[in-house]
Amino acid sequence: MCLELELALKEFVLRYQHQTILSDAILIEKAKLLASEIHQEKLHGEAASSDQTVIDEALPLLHSKCASYPLEKIYNIDETGFFYQTRSNTNHKMYFQIKKNKEHLSIDLCANADGSYKLDPLIIGKFAKPRCFKNVNINNLPMKYQNNNKAWMIITIFQEWLQEFDYQVARKHGSQRVLLLLDNCSSHKLQGLVLPYVEVYFLPPNTTSKIQLMDSGIIMSFKRHYRYFHIHWMLE
Repeated sequence: MCLELELALKEFVLRYQHQTILSDAILIEKAKLLASEIHQEKLHGEAASSDQTVIDEALPLLHSKCASYPLEKIYNIDETGFFYQTRSNTNHKMYFQIKKNKEHLSIDLCANADGSYKLDPLIIGKFAKPRCFKNVNINNLPMKYQNNNKAWMIITIFQEWLQEFDYQVARKHGSQRVLLLLDNCSSHKLQGLVLPYVEVYFLPPNTTSKIQLMDSGIIMSFKRHYRYFHIHWMLE
């Protein structure tokens, strides 16, 4: 057992030994969860070592592009995977990053820079009619649902979403153009699209973990809220 894990487990025992019976099974499972957390923190640290030179070069261009638009007309969309059959634990990241069980949904979030307009989340699953939505009209839920056999964003789904986005922001902003910031995902293709009210700006590769608005804060907040409600649902 590494020292970091040993100290974390010791802190857990000291904190809860007077509140409940800490059996061997509980301690073993807690040690597994702590080890997973430590592993994920190390992975996050490695991700933080993105090429700073590329980021330094990209930021002035991004600032220049955004300067042409007010905050309420600058949008960003980003995607995260939700591995919903993964066991829960104390780290909100694990719901979305551990991939031991491959069953997942894709969740795309989009909002403008000042937070005054948040579009309904786009949820992508494998099945056209999931069992959990039996007797439920998906169209009445505050989300958009799509499906394909991989449950990932694909070009056709993205282009359909983007055309609907063009329509929505035209209504929201009185037919004035907005700026949409995108990463260089392979499914983000614009060929054949006519977008009268949207200017698309692609962020440079290997920089989105640092400079993409959704990736750097909003998705993390979304995950924390999800975990909070999930835990309370389990307790009830």
